[in-house]
Amino acid sequence: MIERISVLSPTGVWGRLGLSRHNWPGRFTVLLVSILLLLVSQPMFSGHAFAQSIATAAISLVLLAALYAFRSTRFYFVVALILLFPSIGCRLILGFTSNPTLEMIGAISSCLFLAVTVFALISRLFIVKSVTLDTISAAICAYLLMAVAFAYGFAVVELRSPGSFSAALFQRSAGHIAPLIASLHSFIYYSFVCLTTTGFGDIAPISEGARSLSVMEAVFGQLYMAILIARLVSLEVAQTMMKERE
Repeated sequence: MIERISVLSPTGVWGRLGLSRHNWPGRFTVLLVSILLLLVSQPMFSGHAFAQSIATAAISLVLLAALYAFRSTRFYFVVALILLFPSIGCRLILGFTSNPTLEMIGAISSCLFLAVTVFALISRLFIVKSVTLDTISAAICAYLLMAVAFAYGFAVVELRSPGSFSAALFQRSAGHIAPLIASLHSFIYYSFVCLTTTGFGDIAPISEGARSLSVMEAVFGQLYMAILIARLVSLEVAQTMMKERE
């Protein structure tokens, strides 16, 4: 009876979900929530007067949540911190003025920041010994952040070679807001189409850079699903077998 109570207590449940001690309060779960807020807020507040401000806040929240998730990993924390300032700083400045150079710096730094985060997440998934709620959250975060990272990559391609896509992804908004700030949701949409190999056909890559990046994302998306899902399933099977032996 005493053991059952300890297992069903809030502390016991929190620990079984992998959210105790150094994981408190579920750092990858916090990151996942921030990513979902970003993806939901983009279409929900599209056309609203404060749409761009909300998008900036959501993206900044994702970057800060990623930094918080790996705060204990010194190398990642230093590299991510260096990339964080231009990522957020450029976006804040571009909310008031349009500057192609700042757009390029902001897009590249954000893409690199998210790419480093995805690499850190995937590396962690290959060293964990058990499957918890936070482990599953980390796997989902890596998949979603991969799409956002490629979205910034597509933005860099379009900034460098305008007309790289069949549709005009950059939208000229009213006021002085930079096109990248106003149009990031379009690149995120196209990125998820490539990552999931959905292929609606409404947007097609035209330049060599856009085509290469699109193919690369489609391949990464398929390999991720095949390898990482197999990894998590094998861990869960091994974990179940160990419990049965006990």
